[in-house]
Amino acid sequence: MVERVRFLVVGGGSTGTAIAYYLSREAGRDVLLLEANRVGSGQTGYSTAIIRLHYSTPEVARMALTSYRVFERFEDLVGGSCGFRRVGFVLAVPERLREGLERNVAMLRSLGVETWTISPDEVKDLIPQADVEGIASAAYEPGSGFAEPTETALSFARAAAENGARIIEGERVTKVVVEGNEVTRVVTERGEYAPETLVLATGVWTQQIASTFGRDVPMKVLREEIGVFTRPGDFRGEHPVFADLGLDFYMRPHGDAETYVGSIEPPPTAIASPDEGGRPVSRETYLSYHERISRRFPAFERSPHLVKGWTGLYDVTPDWHPVICRDPEVRNLIWAFGLSGHGFKLAPAIGMSVRDLALGRRPELFEPDHFSIDRFRRGRPITTTYGIGVVS
Repeated sequence: MVERVRFLVVGGGSTGTAIAYYLSREAGRDVLLLEANRVGSGQTGYSTAIIRLHYSTPEVARMALTSYRVFERFEDLVGGSCGFRRVGFVLAVPERLREGLERNVAMLRSLGVETWTISPDEVKDLIPQADVEGIASAAYEPGSGFAEPTETALSFARAAAENGARIIEGERVTKVVVEGNEVTRVVTERGEYAPETLVLATGVWTQQIASTFGRDVPMKVLREEIGVFTRPGDFRGEHPVFADLGLDFYMRPHGDAETYVGSIEPPPTAIASPDEGGRPVSRETYLSYHERISRRFPAFERSPHLVKGWTGLYDVTPDWHPVICRDPEVRNLIWAFGLSGHGFKLAPAIGMSVRDLALGRRPELFEPDHFSIDRFRRGRPITTTYGIGVVS
């Protein structure tokens, strides 16, 4: 038997649950979310969940700022916890990127972001363990930090359920049926649904689902390995989130004694399959991270060489920016994929924007075609200050 549903959201990560939450605030019981496993168990669970505001385009910066304002008041606005910790964010650049950084900071300040440029000496004041050689300038955001990704997705899902939405775990979509210009059925391992509107917030699994109705999407899956390092005794306590465009790494604290480290721009050869998430970090990558962070923070030279970490996954578009739009050919299909490492920190804004699209409204944060799926075919990729990468 086919169950009719007004709004069907597929994907229970931070993006899908945020969409379900904001949509359910207006549509209540008309919202159904399907998650193949457990809420927050996929890409979201492998995220380092950094929350920062430094972007090159006003559209994404507005989304980041809107989301930040939700994260900092999450319990009051959504309910439950997101685990947000405000430790500050520093983005350090070499001389060749100084001018671009300064342009970005000026743009961000014009939007109301609390940020400013700081000198290498001021970087060292913030993080005394830093060796600032090669840093020409940096941007500082005192209010940024990180959160707990699975906790956030669970809180969004619970809040959506309180609004009347149904959240079903352990139900995998196996096929989407498109007839003419309309999604007519969504087939799962348990049954079938006939949605008035289908939202695909399926991350790295988007191509697999799209292929069931004959579509190729502009996306690839990249492996992002995360190393976990123990800080030596003179580098204990939480430090700011730190991104280094010269040495190609970012790091965030985990408790008083550990630091998570990842790459700002994973190599294009790091193509992965959607089921690789959670695998151990490779020794080669771990040692590469160790060499880079030790150059910037020599104290790490004394940290144990115990290979520890995991593999995360990015669903990456050619310009490292998301696809958030109504499909130009299938009238009742909405895409939210290709988040390219930005997804968690933008989740509330994506939720609000997809809600507007689903309800036939114009998104408040960007023009409807800005994140369109066909921008690449039309030769209109989004350009940024730093080129491609998770900081763009």
